[in-house]
Amino acid sequence: MKKHKLFFNFFKSTNAIIGGVIIVLFLLIALLAPLLAPQPPNAQSLKDALTPPCREYTLGTDEFGRSILSRIIFGARVSLNIALIASAVALGIGVPLGALAGYYGGWFDSIVQGLVDLTWAFPTILAALAIMFILGTGLHSVMIAVGVVYWAGYARITRGQFLALREEEYVQAARAVGASNLRIIWRHLLPNSLAPLLVQLSLGMGQVILIEASLSFLGLGAQPPTPSWGAMLSNGRAYLLAAPWLTLFPGLAIMLVVLGFNLMGDGLRDALDPRLSHIKR
Repeated sequence: MKKHKLFFNFFKSTNAIIGGVIIVLFLLIALLAPLLAPQPPNAQSLKDALTPPCREYTLGTDEFGRSILSRIIFGARVSLNIALIASAVALGIGVPLGALAGYYGGWFDSIVQGLVDLTWAFPTILAALAIMFILGTGLHSVMIAVGVVYWAGYARITRGQFLALREEEYVQAARAVGASNLRIIWRHLLPNSLAPLLVQLSLGMGQVILIEASLSFLGLGAQPPTPSWGAMLSNGRAYLLAAPWLTLFPGLAIMLVVLGFNLMGDGLRDALDPRLSHIKR
């Protein structure tokens, strides 16, 4: 599919445009956090503790008098960093294993498929908790744990694409002229397998943010005083009735960024699949 056709199909989708705008907005918030935050995210003012939304504190303050708006803005950095790095870890594990399994088949394919089935046999959050039990708490452990948990989806997609493409005529022609297996995989098969991987990446990043928020909610992710949306939700439980803004606004931030990635993934799927290009959304 030509690039201009891809962009045209992508921007035909209302969902894709909305999702793209949301993601770009959160990326800008994360990049410009020091300029946008009205107060330092960890600055405490006990006399202003649990202040409801007002002119000075747009989204109110927490139990330590810290600005909720500032912590949400800096929390965007934490969530998006984890989403990017954890997804890179998952891609780095899943794509090579899936490519080799799909191209060579045989015993290696059986081993990879067994590992995929074993990974998917455990609930995602429990698998992440088991890995973090070994690695310990903290952001770096979250990145590794979530990446290891999500590699199987990328491996299965890549394997399926390689199985479908390895017998195509252009691959046979490359073999006939003496191209090495590595060159065939890198130059011919992998580029033609990117479309479903991009869709999975967009949808998967939203899931990664949810998992990170869940782990932080349990106290295993970002450690105090690092601003994290999941940790903010956890801390706000004790004040749910007296100060509902402690959980409302971080929850809205999580919902919006996950919604943005899901909508963008839907738009990418429609743009990259010619069978769906005629559907208006």
